[in-house]
Amino acid sequence: MDLISLTHHDCNLTNYLKYQNMNGYFNIMENLVGYFWVRANIYDKYAARMEENKKVLIDPILGGKTREKLGLKPFTGT
Repeated sequence: MDLISLTHHDCNLTNYLKYQNMNGYFNIMENLVGYFWVRANIYDKYAARMEENKKVLIDPILGGKTREKLGLKPFTGT
């Protein structure tokens, strides 16, 4: 939660959080999100297609085959 940005847009939650003794909670969460965000990957249809194309570029005989026959894990969703 970006409290500075919210305050800039006239939505100051700092006093509410201090009243409920929750202001330290968001500092911890910000650190955790920052730690995991840089390690996040998004694997969508585009990434799956690029993975397939890479295999076909290496070995053109594989063109038109299923992901399993290419030696790739099945794509089930983002």
